[in-house]
Amino acid sequence: MNIRIDIERHKTVKLSPAQVQALTASAESTLKRFPKLRKLQVLGEQDFRLDMQTVGSKVAKIAHDVSFGARCIADPENAELRWQALPKVGNADLEGVIRYAAGNRLSLRVRGELRNVPVPLMYRLVAPAFIQGKFSALADAYLDRLSAGAEPVVQTQSASV
Repeated sequence: MNIRIDIERHKTVKLSPAQVQALTASAESTLKRFPKLRKLQVLGEQDFRLDMQTVGSKVAKIAHDVSFGARCIADPENAELRWQALPKVGNADLEGVIRYAAGNRLSLRVRGELRNVPVPLMYRLVAPAFIQGKFSALADAYLDRLSAGAEPVVQTQSASV
């Protein structure tokens, strides 16, 4: 089953200009802070593959080991970091933006689709809302980590050429 993701979250934070610069200039260090990120692989100068731990519930048998490719565009001048989905990388196509705006507002927008999510027939009606809720919780935790300046917990792996 394919499941659409559409999340928009905001958080009021107090970040110094140096913190905003670091957040929006370094895609790698910013991506490493994503909750449930198991591995971050550098595919190219701006291209990454993110492999996550299981999202969902193994007990309910609505769970997915999400992986996706992202081309990141850092724009520290406008205090934002964007990523576009890399087609045919992983089992999801996700795009988004992290933006810091006047009024100390940190925003995160994520859109896309998870492909081939294994869902038992009896849960097909509730699975999209369930998975969307799990991703929304991850987005909230991500904003918390970014605003707190949490240290990255994921190792980076460069792709061999």
